[in-house]
Amino acid sequence: MFDSLSHVQRTIVFDKNGLFAVKACPGSGKTYTTAARLAHKLSNWQLPSRGIAVLSFTNVAWHEIRKMLVQNLGMTINYPHHLGTLDSFINKFIFLPFGHLIMGCGKRPILVGEPHGTWSGGNYDRDYDQYFDCTSFSITEGVISTTTDFKRFHFKWRKQDGSESGHVDRLRETKLKYWRQGYATQADANYFSLKILDKYPYIARSIAMRFPELIIDEAQDTSEIQMGIINKLIENGLENIMLVGDPDQAIFEWNDARPDLFNDKFREWEENSIILDENRRSSQNICNVTCKLTSRGSPPAAVNETVKDYGYVPEIICYEQDNIQSTLDYFIHLCEQHQVDICHEKVAVIFRSKSIQNLIQNQPEQLENPWVVGKYFVRDIAKSKYMVEKGNVIEAFCLIEKALYKGLHRKSYCSTNELDSWIYARGFIRHRQEIMHILRCLPSPNSSIIEWVKQASDILRGNNMPIRMNLKPDCVDCNFDELFKITEDSSARFRIGTVHTVKGETFDAVLLILREKGAQGAFYRTMLSRGLNTLDDEELRIAYVGMTRPRKLLVIAVPSEQSRAVWERKLLY
Repeated sequence: MFDSLSHVQRTIVFDKNGLFAVKACPGSGKTYTTAARLAHKLSNWQLPSRGIAVLSFTNVAWHEIRKMLVQNLGMTINYPHHLGTLDSFINKFIFLPFGHLIMGCGKRPILVGEPHGTWSGGNYDRDYDQYFDCTSFSITEGVISTTTDFKRFHFKWRKQDGSESGHVDRLRETKLKYWRQGYATQADANYFSLKILDKYPYIARSIAMRFPELIIDEAQDTSEIQMGIINKLIENGLENIMLVGDPDQAIFEWNDARPDLFNDKFREWEENSIILDENRRSSQNICNVTCKLTSRGSPPAAVNETVKDYGYVPEIICYEQDNIQSTLDYFIHLCEQHQVDICHEKVAVIFRSKSIQNLIQNQPEQLENPWVVGKYFVRDIAKSKYMVEKGNVIEAFCLIEKALYKGLHRKSYCSTNELDSWIYARGFIRHRQEIMHILRCLPSPNSSIIEWVKQASDILRGNNMPIRMNLKPDCVDCNFDELFKITEDSSARFRIGTVHTVKGETFDAVLLILREKGAQGAFYRTMLSRGLNTLDDEELRIAYVGMTRPRKLLVIAVPSEQSRAVWERKLLY
């Protein structure tokens, strides 16, 4: 594993200590370098009850580090060390054991909302309780949204003069109400954890002693609150931190990611920081083109002997929305010309908007959901029957038992403790038998959703489950496939997915399909004409992440000649 490291990588793995940042370009082997440093540290670790915490921002990222440890060095990471997401670290060592000290709930907090579980708050369309799982507080105490789906809100956040609307006060009251009951979202957990470390510095000191070294991968995705937590640990004795990241690849601003914070740390620790600027993934032609979307003065050097001199120059083409298949055909033909094996591991068609996926797979636009606010358990009961029909009985069982609990007890959330108490009161054997009986008795999901809900309500009442099931009175009738069908096309010869789902991955060939505008509403051609780059706008960073996935072939498809001309002027001339 260590033999293949470059001089710069060896410096990071063997020589660096203290506080430092590693700024790494795409394909520079930053995950490989992180795993190698961890392996070197583990081999020489002498502290039996103190460990290294290796953290990233997604499960995919830390799983990749673990995979490299196991496959390339035959090593595992166990106690006293910790490998996982930054959020899981915060939850385990700060929020869950100490959150009650500052929330006013008097008990261990319960994490709700994604990714911890479905929130079903609210009793009517404009009930502010429904927004508990998609709002939180900022570091400056302002109420913020934690979702990209602003259509979910029935109000405007600000008045015409820019001040907060009265709706924000109602959101604040909702957050405080549920916090006192012990409920918190992941964003809330981070918010409270910073306050905990500030108010109780001995907790920060104990964590700094328990984990004398932190390695944080994908550090460009750190939020202001998360960076505040890191700073508190430093203030209280943490002396060894490696931050690894690429500000040009920060694509989680919806989750309050602040790539400028990573840049600030790089400058603060500049004497000890280092740059990884060799691209081990892509050809030099791809490096030359994609670099023009960034603020870098020169492209990284391609050093992969297999592909660095690959002659193909990336191209920009136009696609017709009504004939996306012709664009796919062209791309596949290009792959065949260059003898690229067409399979999920080597060829990818990626996009910014999931509406492109609907075009590719000839799917209708997603229906407006028919579920009544506060009664999302109806959705879960229906989905559980659909899952049973598709052969996924175990997940269906877990889904419907929580849904039935919420429906019977009129609850917004079903915690593990609440579910356990319910099962205990009913008796374990009886509970399992009755849940399986209900799953069998529910109507087949072959009818329309409106008819199904009527029949299911009668069946539940007949089985001593007096749950009132209903849908929006004006909802459009539809079938179960339209509501729940997973749109991943496993029959496709190539990988299909959003840029976010392929971040960190490598393919031989990539087709990136863009619309005229990014998800936030700005036209790409306007951003490019104004001379903006990846440090200025997240939409350009998302495009950049997509463009830097391939080793050999990169095709960028845009919807008009006007857009094509602007992209060509930016990237190719």
